[in-house]
Amino acid sequence: MRIRKFLAAAAMAGTVLTAGVATTGTASASSLADCSGHSETVCLYYNSSSSGHGAVFFQTSDISNYSGYYFSGGAYGSSGAGVSVKNHAAAVDSYYAGSFTVYYGSGDRNCSYACQTVPDYAYRDLNAQMKNNNAAGFFG
Repeated sequence: MRIRKFLAAAAMAGTVLTAGVATTGTASASSLADCSGHSETVCLYYNSSSSGHGAVFFQTSDISNYSGYYFSGGAYGSSGAGVSVKNHAAAVDSYYAGSFTVYYGSGDRNCSYACQTVPDYAYRDLNAQMKNNNAAGFFG
């Protein structure tokens, strides 16, 4: 998993170095992870990996209710941009040195119905109970 993160960072550095000599308007951003280069960040994606990820939401602190937060276009496209993060996330990519848990309910860290923990520096599609049923996310 750490190799994937290293390769994404290397690709980002290569893109930065060659940006000045690019002659076309199309960048290879789709080959880069949205969270790459953003330590202590978790990216929530509108779509799962099999659907191309789509829009992204960057999270850097605990959020007890995703209401009022929205996805935006990113390296993997804009499908879902402008949609509320609450109850619309399908995948999580962690660049955080600890676990991150997505919760079904807002306001607390209650797993009595459903939650899903993503290990440090890992990517996970949300499971069937959590996909499009995310209400809160906490670093742990």
